[in-house]
Amino acid sequence: MRYSSARPFGGRTTHTLQSVLSAATLVCVLAAPCFLPAHAWAKKQSKAAPADVAATDTSTQPTATAGSLAASAQAACAPKKVLIVGDSFAVGLGMTMEQSLKPRGPVALASRGKVSSGLNTPKFYDWEKALGEFLTEEKPEALVVMLGGNDAKNGKGTPEWSKDFQAKAARFLSIAANHKVSVVWVGLPPMREKTFSQKAWTANEAMRSACLTAKGCRFIDSWDLFADNAGNFSAKKPVGGKAVSLRGKDGVHFSAAGCKLLTDRIVTGLTAAP
Repeated sequence: MRYSSARPFGGRTTHTLQSVLSAATLVCVLAAPCFLPAHAWAKKQSKAAPADVAATDTSTQPTATAGSLAASAQAACAPKKVLIVGDSFAVGLGMTMEQSLKPRGPVALASRGKVSSGLNTPKFYDWEKALGEFLTEEKPEALVVMLGGNDAKNGKGTPEWSKDFQAKAARFLSIAANHKVSVVWVGLPPMREKTFSQKAWTANEAMRSACLTAKGCRFIDSWDLFADNAGNFSAKKPVGGKAVSLRGKDGVHFSAAGCKLLTDRIVTGLTAAP
């Protein structure tokens, strides 16, 4: 996975919320029309929305006092230090996570990402070893993970592949559990290229299953944010009453607006009561 930016990967980036986000116009750029199986999307849509993406009841407007109380409650739940790990998707999220976390109060943010990495390529980059080192060094209260894009693209997407990938995700999560760190695992979005998108869906189900059986893990779905009504890839969607480009030209990564849209959802998951 690579960015259009020349920013190197694999290094350490630490931010505080008082610093200025210099990459507001960054296009969070992976490599590859997308058609999700209709039955899969219908089944997904029929499920109750998880707490972090549940629709809000708009039948009554909250008062200023209620809004203030809600904001205070979110701030109280917000972790004081967040570590983001993963591939190029994760590094892109690190650029806008600072903006999304700012209303929650002072939160330290550290971002560690590695281009072209995944759980299936330990000879290239050993994420199990790296995660243990990062957690020991950074000592975060919460861990945000976005991995699996390269694994999905280069994987077979078969039931056997899915089972093996789920086991690797479970081992990865056990490291966080041993460090007593809560985890938010962010799912992959739909991709423009048909086969890649189908394999991304399969990877999501494997990662979701691993998260559900792990201690202290919350899975954040990104698919609906970047899909049309049929569950397929959508480059633009209405945001604030106008069509906004949410994906990069490669049909994989996010635009700056897409990154911000997703990090806002992630932060909601981070600050929600367990």
